[in-house]
Amino acid sequence: MIYKTLKYFTSLLLLFVCLNSCDKSTPEETEKQIDKEVPTKVTGTLPVNGEPCSEFELIPNNDTKVSILFKWNAAQNTVNYTLEVLLNNQQAVSSTVGGLEATVSLDRGKTYTWTVTSKNEFGTTESDTYSFTTPGLAEVNYAPYAAEISTDFNTLTQLLTISWIGTDEDNDLLTYDVTITENESEIIEESDITDNSISGIEYNSGTEYYIKVISKDSTGSFSVSEITANSPE
Repeated sequence: MIYKTLKYFTSLLLLFVCLNSCDKSTPEETEKQIDKEVPTKVTGTLPVNGEPCSEFELIPNNDTKVSILFKWNAAQNTVNYTLEVLLNNQQAVSSTVGGLEATVSLDRGKTYTWTVTSKNEFGTTESDTYSFTTPGLAEVNYAPYAAEISTDFNTLTQLLTISWIGTDEDNDLLTYDVTITENESEIIEESDITDNSISGIEYNSGTEYYIKVISKDSTGSFSVSEITANSPE
């Protein structure tokens, strides 16, 4: 009986040793196997892009400011979101929240741009740039709305076309400064152009492109719009 018991425990010990010897992974290799994904990009939904803001609340005893509600969709793999609101490319508000909306107090009658950055422990991803005008008495001149940028990668010709739509609450004539960067190397820089597109740009497959468009009016007011786009493999 004792012999059978010893034989049983010896078999279990051999099985345990075999199972452990099969797993050659180091702790570092095991950690690498864990999926470490950065957040996906947010899409802003409110205020409506490129329009006067219609969703707001008055602030009691304050005629110079209004309360504006910002909303965006959920991004995957995200722990929290940072809302940044800019006035003339200077930060007016920066707020980090865990949900999909935030309410902030802003000056009346001004054009703002905004982005939302989704974050987790492995990285961050910034949204496209949006813009709107707060309600109130008009200033001497409104800044232009942030341009809406689009990209077209032609896989047959391997050429990229970048186009944008710029608008201004005062209907001023706009000019644009455009910068295009490929993997952090600047490949195009154009200033004071009146066209709304640049075509015939040779691109590399599977490459990240950063595009910045500065919209300017004749008074010197401006807004900045930035996006990133990945070319097809």
